[in-house]
Parts: sequence; C-alpha cells; structure tokens
Amino acid sequence: MMKKNKRIAMTVVGLTAAGGAVLAGDNNPQDNGGGDWCRLLTEDLGAPLYLNDDAMLIQAMKIFGRAQVQFASTDVDGVGGVDDSETFDEVRRLRLGAQLQVLKHFKVKANANFIKDSRPKGGSRDYGYHSLDVALVSFDAGALLGAGALDGVNVSVGRHKVTMSHEVHTSSKKIKTVERSAVANKVYPSRLTGITAKKAKGNFTGIFGVFSTEATPELARDTGGLALYASGALELGNGDKLIADFLHNDAYGTADNEVGLYDWALALAYLTERNGWDLLLQGTIGDNGDDGTGERGGDFWGFVAMASRDLIADKLEAVVRYSYQGSDEAKGIATNSRYLRRKHDADVNGGRGDAHHSLYAGLNYFVCGHNAKIMSGVEWERLDTAGGDVDALTLWLAFRSYF
Repeated sequence: MMKKNKRIAMTVVGLTAAGGAVLAGDNNPQDNGGGDWCRLLTEDLGAPLYLNDDAMLIQAMKIFGRAQVQFASTDVDGVGGVDDSETFDEVRRLRLGAQLQVLKHFKVKANANFIKDSRPKGGSRDYGYHSLDVALVSFDAGALLGAGALDGVNVSVGRHKVTMSHEVHTSSKKIKTVERSAVANKVYPSRLTGITAKKAKGNFTGIFGVFSTEATPELARDTGGLALYASGALELGNGDKLIADFLHNDAYGTADNEVGLYDWALALAYLTERNGWDLLLQGTIGDNGDDGTGERGGDFWGFVAMASRDLIADKLEAVVRYSYQGSDEAKGIATNSRYLRRKHDADVNGGRGDAHHSLYAGLNYFVCGHNAKIMSGVEWERLDTAGGDVDALTLWLAFRSYF
C-alpha cells in the first residue's frame, strides 16, 4: 500500500511541476470574457468600498475573504498491523469579513467562519455562519490620548489570533505547506479574547497581551482564567530575523482553563536567506502541566527546519520541511488531526505518543500570486506510541484563494 502511494506521490508532484512550467509565462490570466480576473482578486475586490477622510463617523470601509479547499490521500501502517488507507476532501476555510476606519482613530475589523466541514470525521458539511474568526477594535494610544509616551503603541481589544511560533505568524493565505507542522499546532491556541499592545522601535517590534481562557465561538466574557502573552521580533543588520513568542496560562489545572491550554510554552524562530533559499529554523519548549493521569502531562519540545525557493520566479515554488516533537510522557504530543487522526480504520493509538517525525516536500504554483495558488505535497510521518510505531504517507492537493 505504501509503495502504491509513493508512485502516486511522484505522479502528483510531477504533474504539478509540468503544469507550472507550461503556464508560467501567463502572468495576467484572462477569463472567458477577456476581463482580468486576477486584478479582480488583487485590486478590485480588495479596494475600499467607501473612502472619505473628511467624514465624521466612518472614513473607510472594505471587505475581505478567503476560500480554501483541499484533498488528501493517506496510507497508515498502524499499531499491531491494523492498517488502512483513506481519501479526504475538505472545505478548509471559508471566511468573509469587513474593516472600517471609524471616528478617525479607530480601526474595526471582524471576519467570520462560514463553513463547518465534519466530513473528514464522518459528519456533515454545513455552510452558514459558524463562529467569529477575529473581531478587533484597534487604535494608536498616543494619537488618541495625545500622550507622547504612548506614540506608536497600537492597542487591540477583542477576539485575537494568538501567534505562537513563526508558522502561526504566517497567515494561512501565505503558508508554504498545505498544513502547518504539528510542532506549531501544539503551541497554537484557539482564538482568545483579550487585549494586546504593540510597539515598534527601530528594528524591534514587541507585543504584550492578556487573554481570557474561556472557550467560546465568539467574544469571551469570563475573566476567571487568564493567559499572558509576549512576543518580540528583531530584524538583524543583514536582513535575518529573530522571533520569540511566550505564553503562560495561569488557569492551568482549574475549571477556567476551558480552551485546554498547556501550562506554558516558548517558541523561537530564526529566518534567513541563503543562495536563493528562504530558510526557517524554529524550536519550541513547554510544559503540558499535570493532567491527573501523567500520560499527557510533563515537558514537551519540538523543532522545525523548512527551506523554500522559486523554481520559476513568482510562479513555481519548491518547499521541504522536517519537523520533530517529543515529550516526557507517553501521550505528551500528538500528530495533526489532518489526516492521520481522521476517519479511517487504522489503529493510531489516538494519534498521541512521545516522539513524532515528519518530512514534507511540495510544490506551490501561483496562478495569481498568493491570491490564487495551487499547492501539492507529500508528507511522511512516524509516531512512537505506547502500543507501537505508526507510519503514514499523505498526498496533498489544495487550492487557496483570497481577496
């Protein structure tokens, strides 16, 4: 079964490369009517619907959205010879939102998820409003309050995406792999409601935040449990960048830890460019805390190395990624749910273990920059569980679009 999927993998990657080479010269794709549909995504839809700097209440308004679908075929060699293979199709994201400039000083931004696709788990695919993605009111504290000491301090209040690890700093619109690594997803929290303050000075940008640990699809109201967050990014003189993210959950071990956060985590990243390759080195450490049984508690750690470069400038990109994560306890880390842990009959011991290796290789074809791109990849994984090893090979094909 693995050999068959390896042959399919080579075919998928080869076809993607061939298609990219054939289409690479078409920088301005035209629809059947001769209109520039790429311009529609990059300029027309993204342009303000309303713009009036002299208006008293609303100075600007624009809308934005994204649609992402993907397909996968997974072969799993499970524990004790209980193996299986399965194919999946999923509407990964469907979001629509708006941004307004209000009362000169305030930016109001909100978008929502309009899909809940449970088919890969054996459920249904339901369109319609599901949850808020982010909902923020932001302002420059110095400009608003007339306080020179606060000049350039951007304050945001509401429902946040909390960016733990560089892969999470990168939007799903622009990530280089179909899914982020399990290392990144280990420390990536659910959307959290709270307040952040961001300040840039010279080559350094810092963010501090306080968030509620209440689990909710919209805005949290309970402040019984709090998570404290800090992030810093430093651009070096040669253009390289260092990023550090830290999150501490003071509600761990209490009923207020509704979002299931670990006790604490630290993520460090180094980004550089060498000989045409964009390189990322990323490390994480943290403490799961004590889950009562010990199996999912204790320390955890992880490492990611990713390299990418253009094979055809601005059209075809190659990417490779290796990731490793480990833990003190038998179930201290987990694979991504997509798709090793989704609906199939292989025994993967819940997708949890104490060591996990992953190797991904893929090609990304930019039909219209990041605004419309096709992504393909092959990922091999090995998970060490208390019951034995699990091996999986997944073939990926995805379409990403946004305006």
